[in-house]
Amino acid sequence: MQKAAAQIIEINKNRDELRRLGEERSEKNEALTALEANAGELRNELRRREEQLQQISNKLLDAEARLEERALELDKMGRMYDEATFASSSRQIELVARETEVEKLSTDVSDLRDQRKEADRKVREMAAETKAAQDALKLEKRRASDLETRLERTISTLSDREEKLDRREKELGRLREEIKTNSGSESDLSAELSNAQEEKVKLEGEVAELTLQMSKLLEGAKGADIEKAMEKLNADRDRIEGRLKTLVDENKKLRKQVEVFERDKSDDWDEERRENALLREQINDLAAEVVNLTMALDGPDSPIRKALDETPPINGAPKAADTIVNLADRVRALQKAAATQR
Repeated sequence: MQKAAAQIIEINKNRDELRRLGEERSEKNEALTALEANAGELRNELRRREEQLQQISNKLLDAEARLEERALELDKMGRMYDEATFASSSRQIELVARETEVEKLSTDVSDLRDQRKEADRKVREMAAETKAAQDALKLEKRRASDLETRLERTISTLSDREEKLDRREKELGRLREEIKTNSGSESDLSAELSNAQEEKVKLEGEVAELTLQMSKLLEGAKGADIEKAMEKLNADRDRIEGRLKTLVDENKKLRKQVEVFERDKSDDWDEERRENALLREQINDLAAEVVNLTMALDGPDSPIRKALDETPPINGAPKAADTIVNLADRVRALQKAAATQR
């Protein structure tokens, strides 16, 4: 009985436990149902999260790819920066070198400009000097041409004077023939006239020699040769003047003797004497003018001028125009006259 009671109690306990377990089962079923419903939501949420995670993973992959590309670009840019920095340093060094070169070139250009200005100034000076030289050359050529013309004219005049001497010689010959025809007593007079004629011929030869000496002087004798030539010319001129004076005296004697036979010839003899003296003076003047023209053609360095300076005037002082006694004094007189005209 007790056993049955105990069993009944045990059965009741089991029934209660079963009921409790049933209730727990119901609760667990409900909880399970709730969990299953919640699990569906969680699975949906999980799928959604997985999809988001996939998207994020894809984005992360893209970002990593872009990041890698950016890293490569940064690395490339870093290398480019390094290269640019190196190139910039090289360019900076080159720029400094170029600036130094530019400064040097600027200095050279400035120096060249100064040199150009100096060269232009020298060119202008040379042009001015050239123009002045050309003008002076033209003036000298014109002056030389004028002097040559005067020299030719003077030589022509000298030739005319020599021809006039020839005519005077012929006139003397004619007078001698006339005197011979007058009377036998005129033979002595004719002899004297013949001697005078011979003296005249010799005088003419000496005048020609003097002219030749002047020509040689014109051909370029210099220095001491000119001085010697002038001394010789002066000596010859003095000698010729002395012989001319003797000839004039003889002509005077002849004229007086002729007046006895032919009074009407006296005027001719006076004219002959005057013309001889005038001719002698003209020859001396022409010789002086030839020397003066030659000295002018030679210029300030003419050896003739030097010889004149070294030849003192007669008695140590210049003579007046009517008392000129040598060639040097005649040339000085011409120079003085030319200076007075200027």
